[in-house]
Amino acid sequence: MIDGVETATTASDAARRFRDGSLTPTDLTDEILERISRENPRLNAYYEVFASEARGSAAQAARELKQGRDRGPLHGIPVAIKDLFDVAGHVTTAGAHPGFHPPPARVDSDVVARLRAAGAVLLGKAALHEWAFGVSTNNPHFGPTRNPHDATRIPGGSSGGSGAALAAGMAVLALGTDTGGSIRIPAALCSVVGLKPTYGLVSLRGVTPLSRSLDHGGPMANSVEDAFLLLEVISDFRRSAAPRPRILIPRSFFFDDVDPRIVELVREAASRLGETETLDAGNPEGTWDANTVILLSDAVAFHEQRLREHPDWFGGALAERMSRGFEIRGIDYARARDVQREWTEFLTALLGDHSVLAAPTTPIPATTIGDREGAELARVMTRLTAPFNLAGVPVLSLPIGKVDGLPVGMQLVAAPGRESLLWEAARETAPE
Repeated sequence: MIDGVETATTASDAARRFRDGSLTPTDLTDEILERISRENPRLNAYYEVFASEARGSAAQAARELKQGRDRGPLHGIPVAIKDLFDVAGHVTTAGAHPGFHPPPARVDSDVVARLRAAGAVLLGKAALHEWAFGVSTNNPHFGPTRNPHDATRIPGGSSGGSGAALAAGMAVLALGTDTGGSIRIPAALCSVVGLKPTYGLVSLRGVTPLSRSLDHGGPMANSVEDAFLLLEVISDFRRSAAPRPRILIPRSFFFDDVDPRIVELVREAASRLGETETLDAGNPEGTWDANTVILLSDAVAFHEQRLREHPDWFGGALAERMSRGFEIRGIDYARARDVQREWTEFLTALLGDHSVLAAPTTPIPATTIGDREGAELARVMTRLTAPFNLAGVPVLSLPIGKVDGLPVGMQLVAAPGRESLLWEAARETAPE
């Protein structure tokens, strides 16, 4: 229970109960919609709620299950959709100024189409940082999204609405995107599970981009099992038999300038997964800068016309931050790509087919809303996550406890295409 709010069931538990008759999709959806109507005014986790559509989808799911038509583990499961994913008939705001809003989408994004085919219930559009370029989800156009564990704190970003909705029991599953940590940061700060898959595994067709070179779509959930159930629906991934992985602990960088209490929680959590081995994980210091060069170049390419015609429609200093992309030289971009190749090769060789790296997700817990916004906060919160966007490797963020009453998380990192290793390492863990 968080601030008096009972958290939601897991998808796997709801699916079992749908089939044994102790719960129906209609009842679960009604319960969650009631919770949204009660809690969303306080937390601002959703920008739009599909109440009527969700009830219709839940009723259809209930009828189909009763008739023996079973679409699989997400049949009747309520899902929050980050407001970057197109949903037919609804505006994709991307958290932007209303002047930038497009007409309602004519077709679903690939991922949403997969969810519909699986019988999932779409709850609504979850809040995000403006244009997905930030880590607080303190949105100047829609207002701040608040962390259910402490409403004065950020939920993380940019998928802050997805994290907050899950933590407050306003969704059973959620979609997020991750360019520098935008699934994993809110997962850690809201005490949920977030999975950034291998780059390209989840289709981003019909998703508003931040950086096409670094964007990843992925699941957020209340359990490891749920995260992988959702991944299997929104991609072609299927869990395969994997050996129990070695758990590697890096000697430096990923533990430098991290709250010592988080360091201790990560080491304790990693030791519970199996025997650990401490090793040199290289020097990824330059990877954050390389990630930023590529991100800004891609972002300014996508937003060039908007930045030139309506810089005043970007909140705060976002236009200034994005416009730094105009100053990046071709040679800077080429060197960033060199760093990307070298880091990816090093990390892939280090992890191989049988190892998982354990590290903190964020160096500090959630900050107060409005504190150190913009580039300063982004630099702090993405320092440990962005290197893995650059490499395109799969990363799972797990809740591991609290510091000063605020949740923190641990990242588990595997080589490209080794999501099954992450599953094997974490499948026996339970949400905190």
